[in-house]
Amino acid sequence: MKRSFQFVLMALIVLGGTLLARETTILKVKVRTANVRSGPDAAAAVIAKVGSGTLLEASGHEGPWYRVTANDPQGKAVEGYIHNSVVELLGAEEKAVETPRPAPDREVRAPRPRPAKTFAGGGVKLLAGLSMGNMTFSEALPPELVKTSKMDFMGGLGFESGGMLAFEMDLLYSPGGMVLKSADPAIQGKITFSGAALTLPVLLKVRFLAGTTPYILAGGEVGYLLNQKVVITAPDGTTTEEDISDDVNRLYYGLCFGGGVEMQAGSMDLLLEMRYRLGLSNLIKEPDPGAYAKPTALSFLLGIKF
Repeated sequence: MKRSFQFVLMALIVLGGTLLARETTILKVKVRTANVRSGPDAAAAVIAKVGSGTLLEASGHEGPWYRVTANDPQGKAVEGYIHNSVVELLGAEEKAVETPRPAPDREVRAPRPRPAKTFAGGGVKLLAGLSMGNMTFSEALPPELVKTSKMDFMGGLGFESGGMLAFEMDLLYSPGGMVLKSADPAIQGKITFSGAALTLPVLLKVRFLAGTTPYILAGGEVGYLLNQKVVITAPDGTTTEEDISDDVNRLYYGLCFGGGVEMQAGSMDLLLEMRYRLGLSNLIKEPDPGAYAKPTALSFLLGIKF
């Protein structure tokens, strides 16, 4: 009986020493927010976050990492690891762990996504370029004559809305005309029809891409003929000019279609564009039945939109 009592006493002493040796280690978070990771590695996934002043019970450590239990965003208790650089020890002193100076627990951040490109916005724009004017006639020209385009400068301003499908309206100074030459290169004479009009194209513009993009446009055009002249150049170089503005219809209307490229450049947009104007109105004021002369033009424009 005495031996049994001594054995139980010894067992209690040994068990009590073991329990005393296993003092609980309490950690206190000393930064605003600390990450609890799935493994003892700064690249491991973050499974929970704890705020400043939170007390945690450590059940062990691996190098500079403590194994703790915390609540995940759903409130479920999970076991993970926290770095010793973001906590302070409140429980029993542990044997110092000889480790290199730890790097701070940094978030592994994904690169910031670039903002998605948007379709160009609307605004006021300036346009300038070259116009190659010509005419179509109801009757074929004599074989001894050759019809060529007359080139001149044009320009104006406009406004357009933004988005993939845009509305555009311009006010342009639009020269026109044509040149009749002899089919025989030895004959240097020519007849030049020269005119100018203020035109108002109303167009629908379709952009294909966000950002820098090609586009197409189409619509109608009305205008007022400012003047119309005929200049006859004789083979010897002498010229004769006649104003025929009163003999032609001043009101102009037709179709306009084309395309181009729009390039974003900071707060401005640059445009490179080609248009074809198909005249539907007859320039002849009092034509014979079926007779007509209709103006056409091929234009190359540069634009700046603000």
